[in-house]
Amino acid sequence: MKQDKAVDETMSPASADHAARFVTQGRLARVRGQNILFSPSQRAIFAVNDTAADIWRSLEEGTSPQAISVEMARSGVDRLEANRHVEAALGDWQRLSLIRPCAPFSPSSAQEPVSQVVAVAGLTIRIVYPAACAFPAVSVFRHLEVRTETADILLQVVEHEGRVHLFRDGDWILSCSRDELPVMLKGQLLTEVLDHGAYELALHAAALVGNERLVLLCGNPGAGKTTLTLALIHAGFGFASDDVTLLDAKGHGVGLPFAPAVKAGAWPLVAEYYPDIDAVPICRRPDRRRVRFAVPGQFVPPSPAPIGSVIQLRRGRDAKACLEPVDPASALRVLLNGASAPGRELSGAAFDVLTQLIGSAQTYRLTYSKLDDAIELIAKACR
Repeated sequence: MKQDKAVDETMSPASADHAARFVTQGRLARVRGQNILFSPSQRAIFAVNDTAADIWRSLEEGTSPQAISVEMARSGVDRLEANRHVEAALGDWQRLSLIRPCAPFSPSSAQEPVSQVVAVAGLTIRIVYPAACAFPAVSVFRHLEVRTETADILLQVVEHEGRVHLFRDGDWILSCSRDELPVMLKGQLLTEVLDHGAYELALHAAALVGNERLVLLCGNPGAGKTTLTLALIHAGFGFASDDVTLLDAKGHGVGLPFAPAVKAGAWPLVAEYYPDIDAVPICRRPDRRRVRFAVPGQFVPPSPAPIGSVIQLRRGRDAKACLEPVDPASALRVLLNGASAPGRELSGAAFDVLTQLIGSAQTYRLTYSKLDDAIELIAKACR
């Protein structure tokens, strides 16, 4: 197909909005009579029919979706059917991140956009939402808001054809469904901090404050880190971070106080410590698992604090509650699991910071099945 500038007046309104060009982010090949799409970013293979393959090749040539539909109609395909083919292909490929828009679209709504400036680890980031997409994402980050006219980074959210697109300083970053937006924005804010923040080492650990020192909670997925974090906040610990803690050159920690994302299976447990959890809007992760964001009522200001304790979580059904000391080498292995540094490579200086931390902090392994037992043991050891 070649690009045609003619406008088909019988096209649906949805198709008429397809003025934007798309950039393909995959490779199309024909192997033994079969059309195969390859996604380098996902390392995934998708089989497509001949019609979809023709649409893909036209997108590669820079043809607009509207012009593709017109050309298909001129080749003998029913006009409405051509529109449906193009719309279905674009929808699938955007969902799979195989294509992306070339540039931000003009706002389609007459409503004023919603602007929010948040501060995380010394960075100020402005997020601009269409009014229709602002909630609940804007409420998930409201506790991080600051009043300033300037920002280091601009993130722009744009809705187009049922998908939400995120642009960073005018460049496309990702697309997702509307209910995935809070999760994806949280991930992007974390990426901004890790790429541009000032720190020596980022640890995959929750951080709470007790007795003016940080208590780090580490554990594999499913160890109950988020639930235990909320339970400890309810028990009087200060909230500093749910998932990532930064270390400075002195080995002091700064939490990233993003709202904890509570998975559906933990909602009944969390309700005791966060009574409003059932009223919180449901969001989706990219794997479509449901989560609710438990936005903290208050959190500890993000200033460096010494690490008092490092606790590795090990949850098991009917396990006897036990908090036992861990030797330095084992504690280092736990902290290095998932740790990252500026430039993504752990330097000798970063390792020195980590060994300094382990040398001054208490290190434990917590085995538990009941939250009340875990809270009692941690409170006794860390206060």
